[in-house]
Amino acid sequence: MRCMVLERVLAAALLGVFPGGAAVYEITAYGAQGDRSTNNAAAIQKAIDAASLAGGGYVQVPRGDFLTGTIVLKSNVVLRLAPGATLWGSRRIEDYGPQHLIYARDAENIGIEGPGTINGQGEAFWTKDFKPLKRPSPLIELVGCRNVRIQNVAIRNAPGWTIRPKNCDGVLIRGITLVNNMRGLNTDGIDPDSSRNVIISDSYIEAGDDCIVLKTTRRDGNPVLPCENVTVTNCVLVSSASALKLGTESHADFRHVVFSNCVIRGSRTGLAIFAKDGATFENISFSNITIQTAPKFGVGHEWPVIVDLEKRAPDSRLSRVRNVSFSDIFIETKGRVLVSGLPERPIEDLTFRNVTMRVTGFEPVEKAAKPRGGTSQPVPPGLDFSKIPAAFIFAHARNLALRDVRVQWDGGEPAPERNALAFAHVDGVSLNGFFGRQAAPGGKLAAISFLASRNLLVTGSIAEAGTGAFVSGPSEELLLQGNDLRRAKAQ
Repeated sequence: MRCMVLERVLAAALLGVFPGGAAVYEITAYGAQGDRSTNNAAAIQKAIDAASLAGGGYVQVPRGDFLTGTIVLKSNVVLRLAPGATLWGSRRIEDYGPQHLIYARDAENIGIEGPGTINGQGEAFWTKDFKPLKRPSPLIELVGCRNVRIQNVAIRNAPGWTIRPKNCDGVLIRGITLVNNMRGLNTDGIDPDSSRNVIISDSYIEAGDDCIVLKTTRRDGNPVLPCENVTVTNCVLVSSASALKLGTESHADFRHVVFSNCVIRGSRTGLAIFAKDGATFENISFSNITIQTAPKFGVGHEWPVIVDLEKRAPDSRLSRVRNVSFSDIFIETKGRVLVSGLPERPIEDLTFRNVTMRVTGFEPVEKAAKPRGGTSQPVPPGLDFSKIPAAFIFAHARNLALRDVRVQWDGGEPAPERNALAFAHVDGVSLNGFFGRQAAPGGKLAAISFLASRNLLVTGSIAEAGTGAFVSGPSEELLLQGNDLRRAKAQ
């Protein structure tokens, strides 16, 4: 309900600026030529400046192919691409100053609307083996803006990051299709950075890096703002990296964030939190999401869910992750879920509710390493838990609640030795309604493993047919109550 109210407020604000009779400034009236060879940046800028000087209006790109370098949006101006219109980014880096196709700073009530297309011609800015050259990135950069609307537009082939609202307040991105080259390095989709009151919805995104990623980056030595009050919903996402992510850049806090009603396909990582630079991540919800993973470029490991806390550098501040929930999540993967904190700063108050993982194959875990995203220092000894042979891995955490979690082994036989759930150095686990067994029927590893953990409660759970040992761990810290273990060979 609060998200709907925010959306109406944003829409009302923009409609107030652009009533039905708002002026339209056709770029061809200012000298633009739709031949896909003339650089129309000066002509388009003239139209934007004229609209701004008159108090606002629509700058319209008509049907045709219009090439341009950098254009700067100004307050009360909406760039509108008509049906059949394509705005082509120049293939010459010299035509970008600053290094973006569309740029705005400290503007209010601005927008980009379709149904036309923006094409960044990203292939011009990397080598044939996808090594990046100097490139315009982000393609669309909005800094310190208020009341931003991007909707119903198609965006293709960004050379780097695609859309970044930085230090913005009131951002509505809705109904876009964004398709980048899946092998294009750093071709993120949408990167809300230190922004607040953000709604992203009803969109389709394919990205050669993260699809939608929240960040709080340090820039120009200025104070870093939090990223807060963010809703992402009703999206279909395909990513070479993470589909929905917070971090890794985390110099200010993340709070009051909701991801819901999304379909994730063919992505190395479905849902991710990377806490590295001292921020607090709190009050974050992932719900009603289906995830199907695939290895990046056909190689490597799959990670449907990652929550990882570590220091980027020895002198980095210590982050905190708390009050995060995952509910109504359906996973199809060959990979594993990894939740990992630090001895001095465990992950706190994490909930998994109604989560089903169907394991469709078995990755070798012996050479696994946790994804780290921009951290070059080695993992301290004993703090990489990615080699634990389990579907779900929880390490250095406090107060975990798991409700109605199911692991389905569908990777064929013979299955390797794997736990369904493994807990290491966890203080406080409430596991209710687990259904499953270890990967290998009657295998040596228990379905549920507790290592160096305490305050453990397992209730209302059912051992699936073929279960060997149901649970292993410190008996003095473990309470089993109201479980159906008739099919297990041992508790």
